[in-house]
Amino acid sequence: MRISILGTGSSGNSIYIEDDNNKILIDAGFSGKKLKEKLESIDRKIEEVEALFISHEHSDHILSAGVLARKYKIPIYICKESYEYCACKLGKIPTELINFIEEDNLFGNLKIKAIDVSHDAIRTLAFKIENEKDKKIGIATDVGKTNNLLKYNFNDVNLLVLESNYDFNMLMNCSYPQDLKMRVKSNRGHLANEDSGKFISEIYHDNLSLVYLAHISNDSNCPKLAYKTVMNELVKKGIANLKVEAIPQGIQTKLYEIR
Repeated sequence: MRISILGTGSSGNSIYIEDDNNKILIDAGFSGKKLKEKLESIDRKIEEVEALFISHEHSDHILSAGVLARKYKIPIYICKESYEYCACKLGKIPTELINFIEEDNLFGNLKIKAIDVSHDAIRTLAFKIENEKDKKIGIATDVGKTNNLLKYNFNDVNLLVLESNYDFNMLMNCSYPQDLKMRVKSNRGHLANEDSGKFISEIYHDNLSLVYLAHISNDSNCPKLAYKTVMNELVKKGIANLKVEAIPQGIQTKLYEIR
């Protein structure tokens, strides 16, 4: 199984995942043109994408979802609550291209489990993707607070994409209005660096090969600080060899293969 973070953060979110038989996107928070360019940069074509899974209805996750469905006939997988809320934003989409997500979804050779998480959307999902070779990816990019359900589902993933949105001191001193600061640090907001590190240490196992820190704020965080804080939490638990990468906004990763 292979993965590329096409982009992550308030400016747009999208993740490309493939195995030998299937190609999917998680979220489409960039324009259709931009997503096409991003896929071409890893030698993939947008016409080859077979499905788009939506985590929640915020615009930085669904910006071109409707366009991808209409122009490229890409089926959309979305929970019913999110679809009903954002249908007008998506625009007119043929009904046969709209699929409501269940808890357990099978797409080709991929098992895709939807996990409810806490965030200030109508409903927000994390995903666990597993292929027939028993390789597993966990994705949770907007999480106000982790819980035992997320830990249980992610405790055997080989690769983790996890939000590390803000540093508490930077958040309290940044230019955000007070109500936004309160929203970000609430249980339905975003995940702080320390909490990301603690969660990773709680689910760590020898077969977890890589963690991508995602949705890093440009205003209340920075990649170096996110990385340092998370690594400090891991070292406290005696975890020193785990590969961790903090992904800046505006940057996409190379196609990484889980072996």
